[in-house]
Amino acid sequence: MRSGDTVAGVLKVIRDTAMNVIVRPVTFFQTMPRRGGYRTPYVFLLVIGLLDALLLSALKVLTAGPGPALAFAGHVFLILPLALTLSSFVLTAVLFAFWRLMDSSQSFETAYRTFAYSFAISPIALLMLLVPYLTFGAFFWWFALLVIGSVHVHGVGRLKATAVFAALGLAVIVLLIRAEHYVVRHGMVRPVPQVSSAAGKPPGHAAPV
Repeated sequence: MRSGDTVAGVLKVIRDTAMNVIVRPVTFFQTMPRRGGYRTPYVFLLVIGLLDALLLSALKVLTAGPGPALAFAGHVFLILPLALTLSSFVLTAVLFAFWRLMDSSQSFETAYRTFAYSFAISPIALLMLLVPYLTFGAFFWWFALLVIGSVHVHGVGRLKATAVFAALGLAVIVLLIRAEHYVVRHGMVRPVPQVSSAAGKPPGHAAPV
């Protein structure tokens, strides 16, 4: 992406890049430039994040109505750039540490590019998270992309990368399950009210005549 590029041109590049990551991840990471600055991957990450926000806002319209959805969209679009900036560099730092432990000699910039482009699946993964049986599939897909990036960008052995990211993915899933159980156990989720009979008795008890 260059300073003279039009918005339409930038969006076309981002669309084509995302499709390559989704459809041909091995080829993409084999040919991904290791250098070139942070601007291009950051803009890619930001546009994908904005698409996520649009999807969430559309879902909010269906579940809560236009008013709450508009308020939600305003809030999300306000904090999204800062949130994505901070989280992308923090997550890259974590992944960079793992890649270094796996003997990668690539720079932090290359690690950032690997992470940013793996984010291409985020809109699809977001929709997958809405389907109970596909929830874990979204996480496995992302970790599979990180394995591919580890092998073809960072020169890590396939077996080592698979073992490390499988263990990391399992740890994330366990933490999510434990967090959900903690929320339910401590009453942080409001229970669904039971429907009572006309006489105020629990269901199954006949009211006196």
